[in-house]
Amino acid sequence: MYAIVEVGGKQYKVSEGESFETEKLRNVKEGESVVLDKVLAVKNENDSKIGSPYVEGAKVKATLVKNGRYKKVFTVKFKGRKGYRRTKNHRQWYSLLKVEKIEA
Repeated sequence: MYAIVEVGGKQYKVSEGESFETEKLRNVKEGESVVLDKVLAVKNENDSKIGSPYVEGAKVKATLVKNGRYKKVFTVKFKGRKGYRRTKNHRQWYSLLKVEKIEA
């Protein structure tokens, strides 16, 4: 059984017992449970439900394992023969969620 959920404006295919990374969830601490109610589709062994836009009554229960940061990403701007160089870097936050149960 798997479900497609929308978290932080992005869609993820999740199944029970699986972990996935998403945009950082604010106001949620490590170890707390999260209910994801924006379920776009649910597929069972013999049956599937597709929402328009969301499946009514479907929920995915997950636990926040940790909040972390990805590796640093460098951005370089350069214009030849002009003496113009700029470097910037950025580390994006993420939340690691473990799916406990899918209710359809």
